[in-house]
Amino acid sequence: MVRSLPFGGAKSRLPGFRRIRTLIIVAAIVLTAGLGYAVFYPTLGIRQNLAEEEFQKAWLLYQDRKYDAAIEKFSQALLINPQFHWARRFLAQAYFMSGQTSEAIEEFETLARAMPHDMTLRNRLEALNLGEAAQGDGTTEFLRIVPRTQGYRYNRPTFVGALQSDQMAVLSLGNFEIGNMVSFSAQGEPVENRHRVSGRLNYPMAFAQSDSEIWITDFRDDRIHRLDKNGKRYLAYLFNPDAVGSTGEGELQFRAPAGICHRAGEFIVADSGNNRLQRVDESGKFIAFISRPEDSDALQTPFGLWCNEESIWLTESGAGRVTQLDRYGNVVKEFSPPELKKPRHITWDEDQQLFTIADESSGILFMNPAGSIVRKTTGYNSPTGKFVTFARPYAATYDAFRNLYVADYGSSEVVQFAPVSEKFGQLYMQVEKVNAARFPSVGVYVTVSASPLTMGKSALPQYLTELRPEDFKIFENDAPVGNLGTQYLGQFDQVLQAAIVISRSKRMQEYETQIPWVLDHLLTKIREKDRYRIMSHGSDVRTESDFISSRLKILQSVKMALAENQLSEQTVGSMSSAIYDAVGELISREGKRAVIYLTDGSADDDALTPYSKDRLVDYARANHIPVHVISFEHPQSAAVAGAREALQDLAKRTGGSYHRALEIDPNIDAILRGQKEVRYVLSYQSFARKQMRGQYVDLRVSARFRERRGLDLSGYFIP
Repeated sequence: MVRSLPFGGAKSRLPGFRRIRTLIIVAAIVLTAGLGYAVFYPTLGIRQNLAEEEFQKAWLLYQDRKYDAAIEKFSQALLINPQFHWARRFLAQAYFMSGQTSEAIEEFETLARAMPHDMTLRNRLEALNLGEAAQGDGTTEFLRIVPRTQGYRYNRPTFVGALQSDQMAVLSLGNFEIGNMVSFSAQGEPVENRHRVSGRLNYPMAFAQSDSEIWITDFRDDRIHRLDKNGKRYLAYLFNPDAVGSTGEGELQFRAPAGICHRAGEFIVADSGNNRLQRVDESGKFIAFISRPEDSDALQTPFGLWCNEESIWLTESGAGRVTQLDRYGNVVKEFSPPELKKPRHITWDEDQQLFTIADESSGILFMNPAGSIVRKTTGYNSPTGKFVTFARPYAATYDAFRNLYVADYGSSEVVQFAPVSEKFGQLYMQVEKVNAARFPSVGVYVTVSASPLTMGKSALPQYLTELRPEDFKIFENDAPVGNLGTQYLGQFDQVLQAAIVISRSKRMQEYETQIPWVLDHLLTKIREKDRYRIMSHGSDVRTESDFISSRLKILQSVKMALAENQLSEQTVGSMSSAIYDAVGELISREGKRAVIYLTDGSADDDALTPYSKDRLVDYARANHIPVHVISFEHPQSAAVAGAREALQDLAKRTGGSYHRALEIDPNIDAILRGQKEVRYVLSYQSFARKQMRGQYVDLRVSARFRERRGLDLSGYFIP
């Protein structure tokens, strides 16, 4: 009899079979995975390790500002691992800093395709666009009434203007015949309220500024107050120069002085009550009157002034006209458009190529140099939708960021208008270097621009130079750091570091006796911490001296460079290498930096090798080093078509200046020292531990300016 197995018995053996099958499958998976790991992972790991080794070498070269060598190492890291995004990001940045803008754009575009959601890449590509900065049509919209907060009140404003930083200042008559000057930061916040300068301000009507002083006209006291632009503000209260002028009709005597403007070496004052202008040098000495004979058409209450080296433009409130004078005060043209009724202050808007005129009766008028009113503004739409008409506008001006300010005397308001495009704009922020040599102290070099960099073009970016520590944030590996400082570069503000590059052409020998005279415009004002490096180029590029401060040694080095046996017939071929090397020598120096190129005037864009003029310009601009050209304009050099224009263009596009050697501006030293320091060094204490030596730390740095934001990524290796 065969005993059949009960149903339950067969079922009881099934789980054991399943367990065995599961173990076999798991073992197979583990074996396969182990084989894959053994075959593939070590290969990938080794390749990435090699790529990271090249990346670290490249990063160290980049921090030492050896950009060409860093480019080679970053490229090697990418050959090992093309998906190494950090290596490509730094490669793009190294290309940019070395003046190779098109290559930088190509690498950023490659990154942007691989990382389409990274907004910092899109921002960098916008910043590096190759076209000229877009010029708007001047369209603005009401932003706010500049606040009159406690301690910074203004009343009956008569003037608004930009200071030589990113600040704005408002003059007002105030109350009880005590006027004031209130200044505001780039962020629009009040900074200072002055009631006294070189005496009490009663009826301040306008201001203008030189490199060292601000002059303020006092309409009631018939004098010009002088404010020393001293970095230590409390000293400026005590040591301002004496005011200029008194009441009367003679030299340095005024009746109701109104507008004022500054140009090289002098101030020009609208002496409205005496119906004339007065030219006064920067030390306060009388130069000349500008007036018109009574039997002709005399000046009628000259009020607003704007001037440059070629001409003087003034408004005449008594005649309802704008008059153009040449640099000496002779009438060139007169304009009396029907919209002009009672004009007050006038200023020039370089971006729109228009004059901005505040007219008490007509509002704000925008006039072209031909005397036609192209548009006007009579008021603004308030946030409630109500149109508010200006009462008695006295002045209007743009700041560096295209904000229009209107000083409306009648309503006791300063109205601020913002460009429509700014509502959607971003800041262009760039981390240039991270210094961790004194870890855990870390310094992050950054620049912040309110406009695209437009590398290679003539328009210089609008760098923000008045941001505060609280306007920045830094995240290390996504953790915020605190106690940021931004004052590191301030100690170098009065230091000048320059490379003097001399063309060793045979034509320069003709100017052997004039060269020391030319250079003395710089060297007689040399300061203790200033340093000059002498370089020269002929058939090759040579260094004649290291960075030195001795006037005698500098002149000796120049003389040795121009020894007869060192001169060359042709020098243009080595010109680009000399200027490129000079910029490279200055990159790591602290302080005001500049290349000074001393030449007979030879230049040829087509012969600039191995570095084109565009690359020279981009290299200098990326590292904020202007090239100033001093040319003797030798007749044979000047005869070459486009030679002078090529050198002028090089100077202009790098933010430098062009000078004819034998007519050199005696204030060239002030021009060099007047260059803005646009870099911030954000210093802080890292939370990372020294035991993590060799580890890479990610950095995310952001900045805020008004309602705009900027962001960039970088990092460093813990030393």
